[in-house]
Amino acid sequence: METQKLLTGETLSHSMLTEEERAFLRRLAKDAERGADYFDLLRRVKGPKALPLHGGPITPAIAASVFYRAAHDIADRVGVEQGYLLAPDVARSVEANVTGHLLSLTEAADLIGITRPAAHQALTEARLRGRRIGNAWVVTRADAETFRKSRSTRTGDAKSGGAARSAHATAGSRR
Repeated sequence: METQKLLTGETLSHSMLTEEERAFLRRLAKDAERGADYFDLLRRVKGPKALPLHGGPITPAIAASVFYRAAHDIADRVGVEQGYLLAPDVARSVEANVTGHLLSLTEAADLIGITRPAAHQALTEARLRGRRIGNAWVVTRADAETFRKSRSTRTGDAKSGGAARSAHATAGSRR
């Protein structure tokens, strides 16, 4: 393994690595092929006393080193395969679709035109789609707009239905 193509598409040359580092990468790759657990491989790459860290903490210099990046890539591939990580192209796609489109509960309530407590109630009753991140609710802009439109449609139907009912009631009282 003289060169290694990373998940990012970059190619690393192993020519400057020591024999010990190359042997470590070969063992790591072999264990990855055998189906080793992602977290076990990750500990070997950046856990306490991990060879790629040279006995110290992760520093910018270590994080940029060919050895560390090559080892981390091997572990990341297993993480993708085992479903713990998204492949970089998928992650970029998800990030592009989500960035700037998530609203806090307060922002969603403002967009919909309701109070924050009413938005919270709609979320807990599953009338408004959202998800919890930590202790906070987030709503996509599209879900907030869909909810707003459904409210205006229901409100419009209720008004026209109410007008029809009162006309019917008035007609019935004339009889």
